[in-house]
Amino acid sequence: MSTTRRTAITTLLGLGSGTSVYGSSLNRNAWRAYEAVEEAWIRERHALLIEQCPECAEAAGIDLDLKLAELHRRAMQFRYLGKHHPDQLRGGMWQLSWLPMTGADLRNLLETSPAYRHNEEAIRKLTDDLRKHASYSDFRKAQTRLWKTPDYRFVHRRYTGRLQELNKMYGSAAGSL
Repeated sequence: MSTTRRTAITTLLGLGSGTSVYGSSLNRNAWRAYEAVEEAWIRERHALLIEQCPECAEAAGIDLDLKLAELHRRAMQFRYLGKHHPDQLRGGMWQLSWLPMTGADLRNLLETSPAYRHNEEAIRKLTDDLRKHASYSDFRKAQTRLWKTPDYRFVHRRYTGRLQELNKMYGSAAGSL
């Protein structure tokens, strides 16, 4: 059975270091490596939250689905930028947490991609479901408590370390941020 961590490590080790996110040709391997690290981070954070607040499991499950849908949104945005504006992808790995989509780009993506539209609807529904969930308040309090724990800080340091390694591997036109 393959774990998320094992998948992320395998992806990272399988990638070559001879290309970069910002170049004449866009490297989708950089996105896949980033996506694996980001998904592992989302799942590890979720597991810590469930450990700390088992009574928040249902709300945390909705939040997990929401975070994964948001990651999927960024994957579609990355592909769009790679096709239409590859010059916008020059900020190294750190840029992949927020992609420079203009309002016109977002409207075009919504108009031309049924998958993107469906994902946006799912994000809206999950956000609404989470906010209306009976244990939402407890979930939010548990999140705040979680951020202060040594386990969270350890997992977060590992996550940022992985991103730094990816940034070294794929480079950054702006250097380390």
